[in-house]
Amino acid sequence: MSESPHIPVLPREVIDLLQKTENPEPLWFLDGTAGEGGHSKLILQTFPNAKLILIDRDSVMLERAKKEILSVVGSLDRVYPFQMNFSEVDNELLESLGCPGLDGALVDLGVSLFHFLHSGRGFTFKNEEPLDMRLEPQVGMKTAADVVNYSTVLHLKKVFWEYGEERWALKVANNIVQSRHKKKFETNTDLVKLVEASIPRKFWPKESHPATRIFQALRIEVNEELLHAEKGIRTIASCLKMGGVFACISFHSLEDRIVKWTFRDLKANDQFEILTKKPILPTDTEIRENRASRSAKLRGIQKIEPILKKRWEK
Repeated sequence: MSESPHIPVLPREVIDLLQKTENPEPLWFLDGTAGEGGHSKLILQTFPNAKLILIDRDSVMLERAKKEILSVVGSLDRVYPFQMNFSEVDNELLESLGCPGLDGALVDLGVSLFHFLHSGRGFTFKNEEPLDMRLEPQVGMKTAADVVNYSTVLHLKKVFWEYGEERWALKVANNIVQSRHKKKFETNTDLVKLVEASIPRKFWPKESHPATRIFQALRIEVNEELLHAEKGIRTIASCLKMGGVFACISFHSLEDRIVKWTFRDLKANDQFEILTKKPILPTDTEIRENRASRSAKLRGIQKIEPILKKRWEK
């Protein structure tokens, strides 16, 4: 199956935010979620003297990003790749590279289309695949099948309601528990069929598959995405130089809520300024050209001198 060329989400808007960094010669950037390398290559092209710390928790995606950067930029001399979760980035890692702090950072909380279309890990509804959903399959975490087959009905309901905002959470959870007594869930298709049977057809959403919210919830649970999101935002913000900018893209309300409230909390400590009063959304043109961008929201924050210190200096 041939793959469509990757199109990064909100490309101009991300670069516009990162260019607000106050260092006249920005040298260090971080892409905390390398994905397909789309944003990384734009950063390297926009800042031709800068170095880029390239992070992804999935080794497959990290290699794909490096390949994409190499094909466009022509070299990986300015790139420092690490397979790790962006929530693990800290000043110790920066110091090991001789980096005094980040002039700019980006985290894209979305899951790459590659995972849905080509990973074979059960993220999709289209092809029958093992019900896995791990972004780090080599780490030995629980799989989506483990969650479905061994969680209590109350835990399943909690996962589907809190992470998927699924109104049929309890019914789906009950049906899963009843069904797994006869046969354990092994593939994505097993789960899709059960969800389709659990939600009355008249309540199926018009523009998405009825299992979309259940699959989203399981993916978040398996990969602890929201936990890593808040921790990662805080740790990366702490790694910024004075005047450095942190841009964050989210794709659903749970993620955006975490970004918004974590940014607000950072601002309350007088060390950060929020650059986006409201999230930046894709234009109608971008949505037509790249359907994957339709739910994207971009927010930005900048590290500033503490207000009390400014007053003291005056």
